[in-house]
Amino acid sequence: MSLEYIEEHGGAIIYLQQEGRGIGLANKVAAYALQDVGMDTVDANTHLGFPEDCRQYGVVPSILADMGIESIRLITNNPRKLDRLIGLGVNVEGTIPMVVERSNPHNRKYLQTKQDRMKHNNFGDMLSLDSRGASGIVEDAVTKLRLQGLEHPKSVAEAYINDGEEMAAAAISSALLDDASEAGVTAKEDGYCFGRESVEEAIAAIARGELVVVVDDMDRENEGDFIMASDLCTPETMATIVRYSSGVICIGMEGKRMDELNLPSMVANSEDPKETAFSVSVDASSKHGITTGISSTERAKTMALLGNPKSKVDDFVRPGHVFPLRARENGVLARDGHTEAAVDLARLAGRDPSGVLCEIVSEENPTEMARLPELKTFCKKHGFVLTSIVDIAQYRRDTEEQP
Repeated sequence: MSLEYIEEHGGAIIYLQQEGRGIGLANKVAAYALQDVGMDTVDANTHLGFPEDCRQYGVVPSILADMGIESIRLITNNPRKLDRLIGLGVNVEGTIPMVVERSNPHNRKYLQTKQDRMKHNNFGDMLSLDSRGASGIVEDAVTKLRLQGLEHPKSVAEAYINDGEEMAAAAISSALLDDASEAGVTAKEDGYCFGRESVEEAIAAIARGELVVVVDDMDRENEGDFIMASDLCTPETMATIVRYSSGVICIGMEGKRMDELNLPSMVANSEDPKETAFSVSVDASSKHGITTGISSTERAKTMALLGNPKSKVDDFVRPGHVFPLRARENGVLARDGHTEAAVDLARLAGRDPSGVLCEIVSEENPTEMARLPELKTFCKKHGFVLTSIVDIAQYRRDTEEQP
């Protein structure tokens, strides 16, 4: 419809390669399979671990500028797309809706979701249909699926030579149904939660100077922390931590090194229920170009100096904006905390045995901390490795000689 409109009235098409509302073709096929057995287009995305819309439009203003286009009328039914483009500074003078004359039993549920959950508000009476309509079709499909499973067991090969219902059911049963264990981390019979590979990937990422996300036990804090090697901390990675975290950014360090740098306990008698061993806070000193110490650039510099074995006591001033934490000897095998996980991962990655850490705040509920289900989506969206303290402890048991 859009192409026909442009052919008749003129216009331009900007093609951004982000099929399936940004989740990619393969994932969109899986989402369609879920829609075949009753999920709507929004729930299909979120059950696959994606936001309802992953599309990004940041490049559009530059493209329009290169084309010499100063303002546009946008062909869309999507108010969120309009809001995002206006937020990027695009001069949108109006919209041109693209609406079919009448829905049918095959597309009505999809279009209804667009209207009810994605705020497409220009459909008019297009969605009028007899009372059973699409819901009856979905009900019949699900009933057929259940009967096939009970009465006509098929071989693996036959499962792929049908109308797709069994493939959709397999997608739901294998990956998408709610599982109580996803509420938090618990060890399986082999001692791992996400698996040994998750620790190996985290170690490799730490060695490259990347951020990883580490979650603790669901019966402890049930929170996820960013962790990275302190000696590889950059202003850019620090800015990422600040953007998505509580902002109380710490560094886990070995006790011996903290003594060398004269970093005593913050209080004589800690009342922290998790026994987190805070020291006095620090900033790098002014001889390193530090002004207030709070910017991402200056906090990154402080972290790098704390992770430098050549740093001296007078390289730091107290108090400051970085919070050193004293890790227990023997790391996560002695205490299942993020402080110890940061030191262990840095050491395992061959870096200075000190690691930056900070708790991740929920994007869905910014007054709370992010929990495991949201953290899985967050890591998939941003490309962070996800592992757990449980996994790190088991990895160490498997790879190190125990006393």
